[in-house]
Amino acid sequence: MSAHTSHGTMKERSSVDWGAIIIGILVALAGAIVLLWPGLSLVMLAQIAGVGLLVAAVFNVVAWWRMRKTVSGAGWTLVNGICDLILGIMFLVHPVVAAGVITIMVGCFVIVYGGFAIAAGFGMRSLVGSGWGWMVANGIVSIICGIFFLLNPAFFAIYLGVFLMMRGVTMSVLGVTAPNQINYL
Repeated sequence: MSAHTSHGTMKERSSVDWGAIIIGILVALAGAIVLLWPGLSLVMLAQIAGVGLLVAAVFNVVAWWRMRKTVSGAGWTLVNGICDLILGIMFLVHPVVAAGVITIMVGCFVIVYGGFAIAAGFGMRSLVGSGWGWMVANGIVSIICGIFFLLNPAFFAIYLGVFLMMRGVTMSVLGVTAPNQINYL
């Protein structure tokens, strides 16, 4: 149901957020590429991850902007976006350096990101329907992948692929579940 005034101040809410769904699919595809070709050089993996993280950063900043006045836990979305942006830029600007320390950097980042995702999921559980469970699961999988990055860097591509795929699926799920529960501005 939508209402329109003569000034057009009320907006019709969509039942899905197609931007979140499409970006989630693109991030998941980046993860699938990494899983399908784990023999890619670490420089190439850094570049693919950098692009995926920049896409995720844009999504998170836009989502925060839309929710900032109506969702008390929206700040976590902005923090995730800033982390994604910083890491994505680092990977793209210095892929050779990133390749040398990528497992350590990504491991630490993904563990921190996982904590943020868990906090955001619990913080927004009354607002995003079943999507909050995906956020918490994403955080748990992220922490596990981050620990594996640090403990067993030989399988870095596999863990990176799983992380990116989980992140993409979570973004797509929220694109379906969140618009109906969150009053976007």
